Amino acid sequence: MSLSKSSQGKKRKHMSLSLNDKLCVIEKLQKGASVSSICAQYGIAKQTVSDIRKKKDEIRKFILKFNVEKETIRGIEIQAAADRLAKQLNINNFKASSGWLFRFRRRHNITNKKICGESLSADNEAVEPFRKNLNDILKAENILPSQLYNYDETGLYWRALPDSTQASKADKNTPGRKISKDRVSALLCANADGRHMLKPVIVGKSKKPRAIKNIMDTLPVHYYNSKSAWFTSDITLDWFHKKAVPEIRRYQTEILKIPDDKVKALVLLDNCPAHPQVEQLTSDDKKITCMFLPANTTSLIQPMDQGVIYTAKRLYKKKLLNEILEVEEPAAGEEDRRGYKTLQNHKNYNIRSMIYNFASAVKDIKPSTLINSWKKLLINEEVEPDTAELETEDFHNIFHQGGENSATLEDIELWLEADEYDLGYHILTEEEIVESVTATENSETDEYDQDEADDNVNPKPKLGEIKDHLNIVIKYVEDNNDENISAYYEHLRHLRELIVKEITRKGRQPKISSFFKPVSNVNNESVP
Repeated sequence: MSLSKSSQGKKRKHMSLSLNDKLCVIEKLQKGASVSSICAQYGIAKQTVSDIRKKKDEIRKFILKFNVEKETIRGIEIQAAADRLAKQLNINNFKASSGWLFRFRRRHNITNKKICGESLSADNEAVEPFRKNLNDILKAENILPSQLYNYDETGLYWRALPDSTQASKADKNTPGRKISKDRVSALLCANADGRHMLKPVIVGKSKKPRAIKNIMDTLPVHYYNSKSAWFTSDITLDWFHKKAVPEIRRYQTEILKIPDDKVKALVLLDNCPAHPQVEQLTSDDKKITCMFLPANTTSLIQPMDQGVIYTAKRLYKKKLLNEILEVEEPAAGEEDRRGYKTLQNHKNYNIRSMIYNFASAVKDIKPSTLINSWKKLLINEEVEPDTAELETEDFHNIFHQGGENSATLEDIELWLEADEYDLGYHILTEEEIVESVTATENSETDEYDQDEADDNVNPKPKLGEIKDHLNIVIKYVEDNNDENISAYYEHLRHLRELIVKEITRKGRQPKISSFFKPVSNVNNESVP
């Protein structure tokens, strides 16, 4: 049938679909809806539908990247609703704990801020074939649980506190303060039998932060830097070949007593942009290799994402509070200076404190937590993370002990989960790629973070004051019957000895005036 001139010259009205509309189109196509019905519903051409179908993976990644999702939901509301339903259904001994909430969110792909669209849900269909394939490989290659590893990255807001706390309010009122500088990325890697966790990795912005510039080689973490504290493929490659492979090899030969020529390992990882191709992540002897998990299955089966990273962050934040919160209540009639002392402690808390607290938190992760994190992947068994003493209520009590009574449960939950979905990497835009390349030369010479240097320049205490305080601590240890405390007695005495030697050394140094003798006249009278 021929078209009239008027119809030939008439252009189709351009319809601009929102991301949510495109998401719905993808969902309808997956459910078997016809292209014609979708075109009629949205007023778009068949070519538009075809383009959306071709770019469905890119659309999903974009939405996940920028957190463009459908409706807001808070964890505290989920927990309250679950508790109400349990009561209505006469389910006894149920508590919507933080561990339960963690597992619920992973199952339904819910973040602390949004609930994702249906097509953003994890790819359940890809899990079972991968599980079977993985188990076949483990059997065929005779790879033991101690030789199977997983690693994953995450972001950490290492100085952040709930918005309602005094320190947080003071921090925001500080001129020039940028929250982004208080963020680092971290990497955790462990094997499937729960007995070997590799040395953690931290990525900061500064090449040599002032607080750790003299101890870079003795840190309890591997420290790297990038412009925005994100993991990059170069960092990942360096860590894998120079740190991870030697650590895995050393563990197997020295601890497991496996002959050097029998060492092998399979490392699982997700296919995020910061990860190079698996061919690049292979040891020189081809004995330690990597394997990608299926796309969109991280929340379902990636071991480090099944409670390990979650636990590490909560343990870290507990150590942060223990270090900066002043919890000793004033005596009757005394002024309550807890808030002031907490502000000072928070100001003095630097990246060195963070590194040691994070490493300590990772060390405190129970082997059972590591073992349980693999069960979903290997045997399709879901285990709730152990959140004993890490519940929101536990942190609420700590804040109240420190006089921070304005911090509500909701404030604390938002603080605990603020960095839970920070992936530790960033997909660079074209502008950011150009900026990172052109800034390389400058970043190599800019060793110190000036903001950090300005914030943490404090007068050094006098050696005599240090010795006096050590005397008090040593006396406390002497009078204490706790074996865990008394174990440090010898170390403290040794430290005091070093301080005394330093005081003596400085006391023996002649003053500059002693190098100049008074001039005498001919009558042997001193001339002033």
